[in-house]
Amino acid sequence: LQTADMAIQAALTGHLVFSTLHTNDAPSAVTRLMELGVPSYLINATLLGVLAQRLVRTLCKQCRQEDENGSRAALDEVVKPWKISGSYKPFKPVGCVDCRMTGFMGRMGLYELLTVSEAFKDKVTQSPSIDSLRRQAVTDGMRPLRLAGALRVAEGVTVLEEVLSATPPLD
Repeated sequence: LQTADMAIQAALTGHLVFSTLHTNDAPSAVTRLMELGVPSYLINATLLGVLAQRLVRTLCKQCRQEDENGSRAALDEVVKPWKISGSYKPFKPVGCVDCRMTGFMGRMGLYELLTVSEAFKDKVTQSPSIDSLRRQAVTDGMRPLRLAGALRVAEGVTVLEEVLSATPPLD
């Protein structure tokens, strides 16, 4: 609580404060601050936004192969709530000398940016559930981590299994 209190006091006096919290996604940062004892009115007065990130392995460009039948239906299910359509080519890992037979080479970040709107602040004052905060953040334009990952799968950069294991489920 002492560190959270110091950060809030600095923000109240006009300082731009950057901090880290261990949460599953961006909206969970609000509930974590509440768990740390920060009152909702202080959260509303000081919080401008929250950026969440997760790392996923990227497919090896030397050996990846198009996944003809595997993840297309599952990927369609993940992106369905956002009515995203278009052509895409999911790939699968194979393994070669370059990637040491893993099928993966390197990692990339998936990001979720929550910008605090007046409607979001209204939710915060109501002692919200995390689901309520998440819904409001998405309504305000936040692209969830899982959707960001699904878009990388559609681009052929990673696989759906990586995204599903690294990101919280969508409601």
